[in-house]
Amino acid sequence: MRKLLAAGLLVPAIISFSSGQEIIKVKKITVSEEVSEQETVGETKETTEEEIKITRQIDVGEILSSIFPEVNHIRKGGTANDITIRGFGRDNINVLLDGMRIYNACPNRMDPAIFHMSTRQVKEVRILEGPFDVENQGSLAGVVNLISKDPEAGRGGSVYFTGGYFNYLHGGFDAYAGSETVKALVGYSKQYSKPYLSGEGKKFTEYPTGSSAYKPSEKDHTAFDIDNFWTKLVVTPNSDNQIKINYAFDEAKDVLYPYLKMDAVYDRTHRINGEYYIKSLGLKVSAYWNFVKHDMQDRWRVSSTGWSRGYMMRNLAKTKTYGAKIEKEWKISDIKLKTGIDAYLRNWRADNTLMTLDNRGMIPDVDIKNIGAFIKGTKPVGNVVLSAGLRIDSTKSEADRGALGTANQNLYSSYYSNYDLSQTDTYLTGNIVARYKIDKRSSVYIGFGHTVRVPDPEERYIALKKPMTKPNWVGNPNLNPTKNNEIDAGFEYYKGLFGIKGNLFYSDLTDYIYLTRISPVAPPETKDATSYQNIDAHIYGGDITVIGMITDTVSVEAGAAYQRGRKDSGNYTDKDLAEIPPLKTRLAVKYDNGTVFGQIEGIYASRQNDVDSDLNEVETKSYYVVNIKTGFNAGNRAFIGLGIDNVFDKNYYTHLSYLRNPFSTGTKIPEPGRFVYMNVIYRF
Repeated sequence: MRKLLAAGLLVPAIISFSSGQEIIKVKKITVSEEVSEQETVGETKETTEEEIKITRQIDVGEILSSIFPEVNHIRKGGTANDITIRGFGRDNINVLLDGMRIYNACPNRMDPAIFHMSTRQVKEVRILEGPFDVENQGSLAGVVNLISKDPEAGRGGSVYFTGGYFNYLHGGFDAYAGSETVKALVGYSKQYSKPYLSGEGKKFTEYPTGSSAYKPSEKDHTAFDIDNFWTKLVVTPNSDNQIKINYAFDEAKDVLYPYLKMDAVYDRTHRINGEYYIKSLGLKVSAYWNFVKHDMQDRWRVSSTGWSRGYMMRNLAKTKTYGAKIEKEWKISDIKLKTGIDAYLRNWRADNTLMTLDNRGMIPDVDIKNIGAFIKGTKPVGNVVLSAGLRIDSTKSEADRGALGTANQNLYSSYYSNYDLSQTDTYLTGNIVARYKIDKRSSVYIGFGHTVRVPDPEERYIALKKPMTKPNWVGNPNLNPTKNNEIDAGFEYYKGLFGIKGNLFYSDLTDYIYLTRISPVAPPETKDATSYQNIDAHIYGGDITVIGMITDTVSVEAGAAYQRGRKDSGNYTDKDLAEIPPLKTRLAVKYDNGTVFGQIEGIYASRQNDVDSDLNEVETKSYYVVNIKTGFNAGNRAFIGLGIDNVFDKNYYTHLSYLRNPFSTGTKIPEPGRFVYMNVIYRF
């Protein structure tokens, strides 16, 4: 353990854990690491392989939220947890899979991008916080990249099983075979669960009320049933060339979302991506395609009672994205450069039926077309490392008026007197960072970044006619792109087997996209609608992490993060930004002698009083939970682990357990109560 931690304090920011056959690395890259990874050392957050072997591993979002205090998950049900980073969520952060763009088909984000790669497929997660990514368009406040496993030469693999409370089952296999020239990997996993119980002993299906309540016969309905299949081929004809081709298919069935008015009957995803790398030229060419189809209905809710078709409301949505990128690395004297050009097309259509209302084109077959180019580089000047990046993009957003149904075809003209369903935005983004190296492991840094993200199809073009007096939901075709001007500053200090690392940020947001209520300006509509507006705002905060060895086998890790968001202009009476997580801390004590692993951790979140009353956001109480995990390596092939999450069976809510959107129930969903589970892994 001592050697492992020492290595962790000497190498770049890596948190490693195992998902079976291979180690997954969670790599949080700060401003200084993005400056020059080959020269930056030390990440104060270190997690061993054994620690994650014994997590429930339900989804990647929940795992990241449990490791980093500045990452928070959005509780919608038993799985598919979306994330926020430092108070930024949705399209304000980029989530990529093997560098590939993929988007949710569901307008309510039942299927966020991070949900489209299962924990079993992931080898590494890279997180870059702040506006310091010029390699990808639209990384307003951060980027998360999930990297899949590569096959190994030879033959081998693993079988695994996790079982726990609430009939939770997760099992499958992965296997690889091949030579140094050609090798392949194939894998399959299945996840299944019934609704979990909260700390007060209630199933999460018991929380929605009224017409959104689950029918008595459905309160014990399957919470989720997910199948994942993936395969990867790597061809290395010589030491200078490599080709990778990856395909994956995921199907999620019967996924319950009690915080919404509907549930997912199915969510099907196809992903294909490939890349060709020439080492001597530093040249990489990549391309990808993905398709998501999503069907959500209220057939298991009280609201569907009496409808012969089986549902009162339904949303059938699909999205596809395809793109390509060319990247080239250069070195001129002591300056390291990277240049690239990329393009992608995102298409999104959602057709809604609500009672007898024809809301076809709720998302009206929107195309987002983007082409961009970037350059970034680093240069050492004595003890200072300077870096800078610049990117230019042109993005066209266009909705198809012909896709609209009979109920929603006049919504835009009723609420906006002047609008255009086609917008083209051209913009520059960039950053500059300076880091001063105190010694080989310690440093201080400061950076400034300017980023832009274009409104997504929902924000500009959603068109949902609601029945009776319920407000309609209509996008704002006139929205401007959001601009982020942000300063980050921080430090890293290492002494022996002790490390401390901190970061502060201040984000000044121009034309930040925010919910608002608007009145009609022309017939036929006569009632208000929920829409979007551009406001000015700012978000600031910071995080700190400390890690150190107590003995050869015992270590301690502590972390904390805080952020606050405030409005500066716009149509509001309350200055607080909504959905900003409160102070969150984590303290963990670990034991590891190479054969036996154990951990006890406590996670605390303070009360959130800074809520937006304009959006009827409510306060959230503080909470403190304790989790215990232990594991045993039986030789080199087998592992057995046992974990208890929420040991004291606390009933609590995260601040992001209630999200406003067109189909929210208005019901807060608590976190799971005591959750006991066991993992078994066998390698062959």
